[in-house]
Amino acid sequence: MADAMWIDFLNEGVSLILLIALGFVFYQGFKKNQSFLSEREDLLKRYLLFRGDRQVRLKIYEGDEKIYQDLLKNISTSWKNFKKTYDQCLLSFGQNTHKTRFWLQIITLCLLLNSAFLFVRIYSSFGFKTNFFYTVVRELSSYVVVILSFILLRIQTHRFLSLKGEAGRMDRDILFYPNHLLAEGERDVLYEEFDPLEAKGAEDGKEDSNPRQ
Repeated sequence: MADAMWIDFLNEGVSLILLIALGFVFYQGFKKNQSFLSEREDLLKRYLLFRGDRQVRLKIYEGDEKIYQDLLKNISTSWKNFKKTYDQCLLSFGQNTHKTRFWLQIITLCLLLNSAFLFVRIYSSFGFKTNFFYTVVRELSSYVVVILSFILLRIQTHRFLSLKGEAGRMDRDILFYPNHLLAEGERDVLYEEFDPLEAKGAEDGKEDSNPRQ
């Protein structure tokens, strides 16, 4: 009887320790992913400010060929540096996600093995009786935390890791170079939505002009 109590206590203790470890791994991975996303957004904001400043300077110095070419070269170099850092954030995000998911899977496997051992022991002692089904329900309730951890991790990462990161790079390129990524019809929709100059010209009684030509 004493041995059985110690085994029960050990099983419960192992389950609790594994659940605590799972929660810790999920929290650390989720928090680190969030920091990568925040770093990516801050990088984008800083680059937008920098790029806006360079675009203004291009307008100011468009008559000075040397300064104009230097500014163009500076924009080209800054774009390469931005892409490298931006993509590194997404790469680190993906690596951390895979690492977190791997450890969650390992801990879940340990939980399953511990539960299986407990089921076998209860079944060998009582068979399919009330104690067995009570143990099954009690053990399954622990896996709610496991399922929620995987669901929340997927919700956080699905958009950024879909298509092996192509979605994130597409977002970046569309932001600065939309023309070669959008069809003519899609560009027309964007113009009509955000800058319907033709409608304004008609309202003012002015001759219609196409701002895209």
